[in-house]
Amino acid sequence: MKRDKKRVKKHRCQVCGAYGVTQIHHIFGGARRRISEKHDFVLELCPSCHEKAHNDASFGNALKHDCQMEFLEQHTLCEWMELMGRSWVEKDEMPGKPCVSNGFDDYIS
Repeated sequence: MKRDKKRVKKHRCQVCGAYGVTQIHHIFGGARRRISEKHDFVLELCPSCHEKAHNDASFGNALKHDCQMEFLEQHTLCEWMELMGRSWVEKDEMPGKPCVSNGFDDYIS
């Protein structure tokens, strides 16, 4: 699943691929909603996938995981931790970008 960084609604769900009515989902909501907005951590979802993102914790965590993995393609874990304060990615999944240890290992799943 790749996010549409241009945020142009295509009326196609970025999870299941269904065409039609879509809604913008902030991958990180609540206190992190502004971070989602600023860094474009959003998806265009059909109503069914959007409801699942809010009501199925494992599905929501999978979206967070995928978003973090995409972020780590261009950034370090330290940058992610400064931004989000926790990780949704297992230590053995981390891409090869080194990070100066700031004690963030404690936050990795």
